[in-house]
Parts: sequence; structure tokens; C-alpha cells
Amino acid sequence: MLRIRHLVLSVNTDKGPFGAKQSFGDGLNIIRAQNYAGKSQLLQAIVYALGLEGMFGPSHVVPLAHALTDYLDFKEGKSNAKATVIDSMVSLEIENAKGEFLTVQRAIAGDRHKHLMTVYEGRAITRKEALSSSHDYFVREPYATTSERGFHRRLTEFLGWDLPMAPRYNDVDCPLYLETVFPLIFVEQKLAWGRIPARYPTWLGIRDVGRRTVEFVLGLDAYATAIERAAVLEAIAQLRREWARTRAQAEKVPSSATGMVRGIPRDPVASWPPEVPPTFSVLQRSEWVPLSGHLAALRERLAELQTAVVPSALEAEPRIKAELTQAEEQLSEREEGIRALLNKLEGDTGEAESLKQQIDAIQDDLRKYKDVRKIRKLGSQDEPESAKGHCPTCHQELADSLLDTGKRAVPMSLDQNVSFYEEQIELFSAVYANAQHSIESSEKQLQGQREEVTALRDRIRAIRETLVSPAGTPSIETVTERVRLEQRVSVLEGVQASFDDSMSDLAQLASEWKAVQERQARLPKGALSQRDEQKLGALQNSFQRQLGLYEMGSIAITDLRISQGNYEPEVAGLNLGADVAASDLIRLQWAYLLGLLEIGMQPSGNHPGLLIMDEPQQQSVEEGGFLAMLDYSSKLKKSQIIIATSHEPATIGAYLKKIGVKNIFEYGDKRVLDRL
Repeated sequence: MLRIRHLVLSVNTDKGPFGAKQSFGDGLNIIRAQNYAGKSQLLQAIVYALGLEGMFGPSHVVPLAHALTDYLDFKEGKSNAKATVIDSMVSLEIENAKGEFLTVQRAIAGDRHKHLMTVYEGRAITRKEALSSSHDYFVREPYATTSERGFHRRLTEFLGWDLPMAPRYNDVDCPLYLETVFPLIFVEQKLAWGRIPARYPTWLGIRDVGRRTVEFVLGLDAYATAIERAAVLEAIAQLRREWARTRAQAEKVPSSATGMVRGIPRDPVASWPPEVPPTFSVLQRSEWVPLSGHLAALRERLAELQTAVVPSALEAEPRIKAELTQAEEQLSEREEGIRALLNKLEGDTGEAESLKQQIDAIQDDLRKYKDVRKIRKLGSQDEPESAKGHCPTCHQELADSLLDTGKRAVPMSLDQNVSFYEEQIELFSAVYANAQHSIESSEKQLQGQREEVTALRDRIRAIRETLVSPAGTPSIETVTERVRLEQRVSVLEGVQASFDDSMSDLAQLASEWKAVQERQARLPKGALSQRDEQKLGALQNSFQRQLGLYEMGSIAITDLRISQGNYEPEVAGLNLGADVAASDLIRLQWAYLLGLLEIGMQPSGNHPGLLIMDEPQQQSVEEGGFLAMLDYSSKLKKSQIIIATSHEPATIGAYLKKIGVKNIFEYGDKRVLDRL
């Protein structure tokens, strides 16, 4: 809640001090004065005192009239006189929902910097409280909303607001600045009336500033939902990236340990391990076997070799002669297998290239048909070449049958052709993916068989060296096998550890994926929660009810809706700014602003319960509608509505008395600023 309690304007001139003092009460406050009296300066001084003139634009020029900045005109006796402003200041006393008070002072003219605010923690104007405990703050400077000595941070805390972060166009997210909220609270006379939506400060670069502001004022869940949905989508995208990276890392087999990883799901899963657990297989004698089992067998063989005494060449001769014959036969088989694999790879690669060319050709045809469909939707009568009896690719004439029967079949429609080509692309893409997978598998198998060939050749070489070595020397074949096994076991243990780490990472990612899926399931199906829809429904009811009281006539009131997209008034097929009478635009604005105040003041809303309107009777709105708006405003007892008007005093005075308005400030023919 925010209440304006007391305003003081102090102006020192070369002709003495001038100023104005204005108090405000709860409920409806009416300031009535002539157009020249300066009542608008009272209201704009409130905005300036709160450091909110940025709502009008990025300029740092003081947005107040010359009477407060340069010179003022006044009556001296019966003659007109002019006084030069030396310095001036505004002081404002405000109250929050807790009954706490702040008094703020800010220079308007003079030597004191305009961005410096002095704040008293109490009623320094009406009760002279806290005069010895003032603090200076800065405003209209970077970080005024977030820094400890930024005034808007202090004001936000005073209001009890927690400003949400808002997305920007070309920068990082920022708080939803107070300057974006106050166009729904203060309507200045010259440029703000007749604007649906409000005149938001777009220069701050906040994306969808109108939506974000209304969501905050009404306390809608939509913004938090949008933030959560964006966070969930970002988490999903991040987890997909992490999953793909971890999957690629797990499938990246070192060249020294030819193998293949199978069973890792391409997309993240919520349950780990999956029904078919991932496995790491290595090629052993032309067959893929699990790494864990193969590694256990190698460790067992290595243990045997390490515990056994190394035989001499003579002792090993009978055994290794038989092993030599066996190794040579295995080498011949592996070399034959490599030749077969090379032939298969050549065929599979040719098939994959052919499939890729077919897919490219079909995609080109699909693009042509989509282009024709697009221009047909725009009104063109052009037909695809196949409909004219020509191939869309080679442009040759098409026959409907091998025998010319004189009859022609009706070609498929554009939509049928598009659907057909899309199905063909899906089919050929699946076949192409299978071909690529087959090529990848063959390449890994080829690599494995080449590794086996290399190992067999090394073993044959070691056996032959052992057979020709002196009888008493240790068996070169046995020593070589032990060294080879030690190296192989070391490499495969590293691969197994890396694979196990990847599985642990995937298990963690699966757990995170389950959590983010649960978050996504908790989100409402649409942008609005049930509570949001109820609030917008209440806003629409208030809006339509008021328009009936204000005698709107341009369009049927029942046709007006509050959009669930941008939360602004709308009528299907109409541009409100162009198709509605100017006076009815004013009525729309009254109803919208008062509706936001009425609904936003509910416990879950953030509306401060304050609305300031300068000369709301614009565009010659009939008196009956204007008085009805005053009556409606007077019934919003828990709010503070301040209206400045130049309406005829006799008419408005009697009416305000009739509806029980007590806060009426009549200036008659006097100016607001007067000699003190």
C-alpha cells in the first residue's frame, strides 16, 4: 500500500519565498482549480519526489513547469509580476500498509544535485519526526533499484514489494523497475489519456513490459509460470546437451581398445538403468563379447603367466609349434574377413550415398511443392509441373501408363503431394540412418580385426624367434605374451573405468531428468493458472460493469474482453485506437485503471491502492459519464484516488457533496503556488 499524505513545494525567488502545501486523505481526493492554476504541477511533483519521472522517458530534464525551475508569475496587488527562481525543493510525506511513514526531499532547482534524495524515517512535515536521522540516497542513476543506497530499493522495501526479474531485449534480466509500474498508477494530462495500453517506458528495454507490469500489479501466477516454464525448458535443453555429450564420451572408444558401446538411449530417460542395460563389447575372434567378461578372462590368463615359471625355448618348443600353426590359420581367416568387410563397407557406403542423393532430391521436390502451395494460398493459379503433365525435376512430359489409352489419371493434389514427399523423406531417412549405423559397425569391426591381425603377427613373430633361439634361453613367446597381456589389461581397465564413470554420470542425469519432468508436469497446461483466470474474469466483470455506468456507446459493452494474452481490453476484429470514439477511449481507460486497482488490491495482488489522474474528463466526455466515474471511485474506500480537474465548481461541488466525498480542495481562481 502507498498513501500520499502531505506535499510541500518550496520556491525561493528574488521576490521572496513562494510555495504550496497540500494534504491528502484516504478515498477520493479532488483538487479543483482553473487550467492556469498549476494543479498539474502538484501531481507531477509527487512523481518527481518519488524519482519516477523516468516513466515519461529517458530524459534527465526536470519535468516540472518554469514556475518551479525558472520563473513564476504572480499577482502583486492588482498588477502582474514575475519572480526569478533561485532554488526550489519538493517534500513528500508517504505512508505504507504497516502505518510507517517516510518523508522524502528532492531539489528541483538550485545547486543541489537533482539525483540526490534525503529521506527521513518518519513524518518530518506534519510532526517533525526523525529530523535528526536522515539518510541520503541516489535516484535516476544505475542500480538505484538494487543498491543499498539506491532510493528505489528503499521505496520498494517500504512498499513491501519483491520486484520480479524481467527479461530485456539486448541485455541481462533486470528488476521490473518502478518506472514501469507507475503508468498504471499515474496518468498525466498531456500524453497519457486515450492510450490503450498505458504509456509504458519502452526505453528501459524490458520485453513485453505491459504484460509483465499487469502480471505484477494483479499478482498473477503467469509471470512466475513463464519464468518456471522457461527455466524448465532451459533445464531440459541443458540436460539433453549433457546427455548427448556424456553419451558421445561413453561411445568414444580409444583406438588401442577396439570396442562398441550399445544400449545407451539416444534421448534422456527418467529411469536408470534402462530395461536393456548399456554394454561395452570388444571384438574377440570375430565376435563381440562383453568387456567385463573379456577383461576377467585376460586377468585370469595374466595371473597364470605371472605365477608360472618362464620355460626355456627347448621346453616350449612342442607347444609353440602347434600354436604357430593355429596362429597362422587364424591370421589367414582374419585377413579373409578383412577383405570381406572391405567389400561390404564399399557396398554399404555406395548405398548410403545413393540414399542421401534420393533424400536430397525428394527434399528439393518437397520444397517446390510447398512453394507452389504457398503462392496458391496467396491467390495464385499456378500449378505444379506434375499437374501439367511434366516432371518437376527433369521437366519431361509424363505419361500416365505404358500404353497410350487416351485417358489421363488425375494427379494428386498439392497437399497430398506434400504429405507423400514428407512420408518418403521420413522413410528414406530411417533407411539412411540404418545404413550409417551398419557402416559404423563395420568400421569398428574392421578396426578390431586389424588389431587382431596385428596381435597375431606379433605372436607368430615371437614364436618363430623362440624356435630359432638357443635352447637354454627363456621363451620369447611366453615373455612377449605376458607383456602384451599386461598392456592389454591396463588399457581395458582404463576403458572400463571410463565407461563406468559415464554410466554413473548418465544415472545422475537420469535422476535430474526425472526431476525436471516432474517440474514440467506441475506446470499449468496454458499460460494462466486457475487463479489467474479468476482474477482476469473479475477484472473483466469490473471493466464491463463500469463501462455500463459510464454510458459507453461506440461498441457493445458485452463484446469487450480483457485479453488473456496481453491483459488489455480488446474486441475481436477491431482496433480500439481507431474504431472507438475518442470519448469512449477515455471511458475505457477509466474502467481499466480502476478495475486494475480494484482487483489488484486483493490480498494476493501488488497494487498499491493509489491512482492519480490529471484532468480525466478529456475528449469532451459527457458530464454524466464523468460524474459516474467519480461516484464509482468514491466507493473504493480502501484506496486513495487523487483527481485534478477544472470542471465547473458549482456542478461538481454539489455532486461530490451528494456522494459523500470529503477530501475536496478548491483553489477557485487562485494559483497553486502562492507567496508564503
